[in-house]
Amino acid sequence: MADHTAIAAVSRTLRTLLQDRMVTGAAVTVAPPDLTITGFDGARVNLYLIQVLENAALKNDDGPLRGHPGSYGKPPLSLNLRYMLTSYSDSEIQTESDITAQEILGDAMRVLHMFGNRIDGLTLINLAPPALNEPVLDAALQQEFERLKITLHPVTLEDVTKVWSALSEENFRRSVVYEVTVVQIEDTEPPRVAPPVEERRIFVSIARRPTIERVFLTPPPGAPESEMRVAVGEEITIIAENTSADRLFVQFGRLPPMRVPPSSDGRIRVVVPDDVLQIDFDPVTNQPIAPGDQLQPGTLQIRLIGEVDTEGVAGADGPGTRIEEPRRFHSNTALMQLVPQVTGVAPAAGDASTILQVTGTRLWHPGAEEAQVVVGDSAINIRATSPADPGTWADPTPTVVEIPMSEVTLATLAAADPPYPVAVVVDGARCRASGLGFHLDP
Repeated sequence: MADHTAIAAVSRTLRTLLQDRMVTGAAVTVAPPDLTITGFDGARVNLYLIQVLENAALKNDDGPLRGHPGSYGKPPLSLNLRYMLTSYSDSEIQTESDITAQEILGDAMRVLHMFGNRIDGLTLINLAPPALNEPVLDAALQQEFERLKITLHPVTLEDVTKVWSALSEENFRRSVVYEVTVVQIEDTEPPRVAPPVEERRIFVSIARRPTIERVFLTPPPGAPESEMRVAVGEEITIIAENTSADRLFVQFGRLPPMRVPPSSDGRIRVVVPDDVLQIDFDPVTNQPIAPGDQLQPGTLQIRLIGEVDTEGVAGADGPGTRIEEPRRFHSNTALMQLVPQVTGVAPAAGDASTILQVTGTRLWHPGAEEAQVVVGDSAINIRATSPADPGTWADPTPTVVEIPMSEVTLATLAAADPPYPVAVVVDGARCRASGLGFHLDP
């Protein structure tokens, strides 16, 4: 495709075509219509580029070098050019001056009408050798993928008048407008074409992706299957369909999938991992979970992944060869709430000067936006000590937090009888009732 000289090459092509095919002998100029051209005092026809538009149809078309349908291409700049064609007689003060200008205009319009759609196949016929039989099309356009087409563009008298009114020192002259489509300016960087497909791989499977119907905390025998809150280290039950895969995995959040034994009744039981992930059971393979990747209180996403050994065919143009490859099918996502777990409260009783220590799992983590210990109905923020907030309590950890009972609001305790239940809330996830409490002495 052409470079930045393409627009000028179109103007040169139009000038060459008119010079070679017009019969009136008028000169052809490419200049602003309000200027007097040195050496062209006689009859002439003038071409003036008045508008350049982007071609909407080819705006996103890569042309012959199309890449992958899903990739971002680099289409060339495709332009439509509009020229104003004006004729001039050899004298402006003669009786037949305007008649001469009309004849010149008709001659030029005849040429553009007859040859405007086949410029790429024309050669010069009226010039002396060696120019004779050379292409009319400019050399910069001869390798273009799109062909040049010249059409008479419909414009009103008002449109043409607006152009001439901008030429303050020039009288109005009849003019016509021609549109040239399409000229393309290529990117300076070489195009990147996707390589051909060297090998085709086709797999066929009748396996269906697993579907989770519901999940819950595994209850004791005879208890309802309804608890949606779970702590790390506790077992959950997943009820699902289409779990008859060669290998079945459970994935918690963004942790790697962990393989679980297959289930014939669609009930899968698995323990929510704490700091170690059992990624396989045959043989048992454990993988430590980095502190920054461990599950934290909040919404817990659960998915099943069924892995099936799938048969297929691989090859180029021939019949191909048989191959076997595992394919994974992901289930829908089920949600539970991962909550903190309180396992101990010390001391069991004390006054307002007491530092209450709560032990458990996932009681706090560095990225928590909000973490609180709730005594009765009074909430105390879990926080570290600092020069601006000195205190006698220890800095919080995921398993041990301390709070000063001096911050308990007594009015919120009056609504309940001691000992007051103790709970922990982290980022909106509140632990289940632990049965542990604190008795506030006078």
